[in-house]
Amino acid sequence: MADIDAWVIREPDRQTYRGRVSCPDPACGVGLNWRKRSKDGKAPTFYGNHLDGCKFKTESEEQVAERELEEVDAVINTCEEMKIRLDTPSRQRPKTKDEPGSGGSPGKTHQHNGNDRSTRAGSTGLRPLLRKLINSPTFREDRMPLVLSDGTRTTVADGCHHVNDFELSGETCIVWGKIKTTKADWINAGFRHEKLPSVRVWKDAAPDALESAGVQDIDDLIGWYFLVEGKFGETSAGSPYVSLQDAKRIAFLSDPAEAESRSAR
Repeated sequence: MADIDAWVIREPDRQTYRGRVSCPDPACGVGLNWRKRSKDGKAPTFYGNHLDGCKFKTESEEQVAERELEEVDAVINTCEEMKIRLDTPSRQRPKTKDEPGSGGSPGKTHQHNGNDRSTRAGSTGLRPLLRKLINSPTFREDRMPLVLSDGTRTTVADGCHHVNDFELSGETCIVWGKIKTTKADWINAGFRHEKLPSVRVWKDAAPDALESAGVQDIDDLIGWYFLVEGKFGETSAGSPYVSLQDAKRIAFLSDPAEAESRSAR
């Protein structure tokens, strides 16, 4: 029975195979446990405590969130400055709905020396940074030095702008907030008359951006949080916008409250 693919067994037949199915990865091979139908309607299925390195090992949304917050906290607690690391979006659809974009690998530390100066710097991805900005109002005001991916030197407080507080400066910066509307290849933090920041996603960047978020269409991102790094300009209507040609410069996080609200409709 070890050759049976647990993920294609019909739901009515799953109970039959309890205790008789193991992970198909030969390097792992752990026995799969049985999970009953959950209260929120998720189908009964198999799960396993897979070994590290197993291609079938996934993280829960809570585990992903905890790991990302720990990553940024580690940088804050052990380093003098933080550097932005542009992680490559996954080419495979995330295995949890809240695993889009630019997070993933642990924060790294670097020692910078020169001219009687020694600085311990830590790096983090855009998605963990976005999660920290969402969850910590105190962090948003932090004066910790921040080095953006193009070498621009700023601080967390001066370099990371919420969409409601953003003002054009001509400098590379980070802008974050919620997506209120989308239209064609535009992601907008507000309606046209509100003149809030927007992101124009170039055709070549769109597939990777959507895939990193685990969605099929740009409209699926309405209600999500986003964070983008770049130099903002101004549209003909006087609204700030950035032209996104590289999907590595944007990150997304779904809002659980929004998802719950939509599913209840």
